[in-house]
Amino acid sequence: MKKTLLISTLLFTASASSFAAQQGQQQAVPVQVAEVTSDTTTITQNLPGRVLAVRTAEVRARVDGILEKRIFTEGEDVKQGQPLFQIDDRVMKANVAAAKANLSTARAQQKLNKQTLKRYEELLEQGAVSQQEYDTYLAQSQQADATVEQAKAELAKAQISLDYATVTAPISGRIGRALVTEGALVSAANATHLATIEQLDEVYIDFTRSPTELNKMRELFTNSDATDSGSQQVDILFNDGTPYEHPARLEFSSLSVDPDTGSVMLRAVVKNPDHKLLPGMFVRVKAPVADSQTLIQVPQKAVQVTAQGAMVKVVKDGKLAMQPVELGPMMGTSWVIKSGLNAGDQVIVSSTQFLQPGTPVKAMTAPSQNAKQESSQAQ
Repeated sequence: MKKTLLISTLLFTASASSFAAQQGQQQAVPVQVAEVTSDTTTITQNLPGRVLAVRTAEVRARVDGILEKRIFTEGEDVKQGQPLFQIDDRVMKANVAAAKANLSTARAQQKLNKQTLKRYEELLEQGAVSQQEYDTYLAQSQQADATVEQAKAELAKAQISLDYATVTAPISGRIGRALVTEGALVSAANATHLATIEQLDEVYIDFTRSPTELNKMRELFTNSDATDSGSQQVDILFNDGTPYEHPARLEFSSLSVDPDTGSVMLRAVVKNPDHKLLPGMFVRVKAPVADSQTLIQVPQKAVQVTAQGAMVKVVKDGKLAMQPVELGPMMGTSWVIKSGLNAGDQVIVSSTQFLQPGTPVKAMTAPSQNAKQESSQAQ
């Protein structure tokens, strides 16, 4: 019994000694940091955008009739001029035949009038007919010529209607679903919508920028070295944050504010060889706004505003420390830091609400941090 008690006492003493040793040597807590660099900072805006096809063509009926058949596979690529629909063309063929007959009749009458006019010219020289009679036949001959031209036009018109009975693709691209079925009555007067073709090898990304946010930036740049970014390249991100592999190029920026939205519209164009971007899809656009070597931005969650002023948590000598900073304006989800941070400082961006200053920490680079510091502004 005494032996058992002695062993228990020794084990308790060893455990207490081990706990005391752990208390004396507290292990470093891993934290995510963003390093402040002295490189040129590209200030960007993270804006919502929408995908549009570069070219869109609506296939519509141009003659009246019953739709007989569809001659394409929905969702496939089609070539310009490729037949897509066939409209019942029996009436159009009859009209062409009638127009040809009218043209033949007009040409026969024209030939007869020319022969008669030639005889009247000879008789007029001989004085056998009066000038008035000759002028009458001359007018009839000219009228016959006009009738032939009119018959030609009617034949061309009938032939065009017959050609329109076979509906072809106006452009090359990806065709969607058929909007009408066989047996449906289509109308030229109503321009019945049959299908839509879109070109997707390149797509537009339309997005808007708030004038209010632009004015805030201009005020911030007035007393700094920031300059308008000369880059025309913008990055596209899917809604889940995944970057799109092809960079986009800024196409144009509107010079006026849309009275309905109160925003300025911009458009970028991007290659879409795999058709990953589909018309109507919403994406995020990271557009460059300005370049600066002095402006520093940190995520909003890294800043604490207290009664003593704004503070950020940094890593100094392997420990967590509180660093006072002077805040500039809020730019989207980030604070502009006017002073208090220098190149090389490691700002803690992960949650450390339960850690006190002086706690040993292990700095780990945040996943979204790049060698070239960028800031994103959500509208």
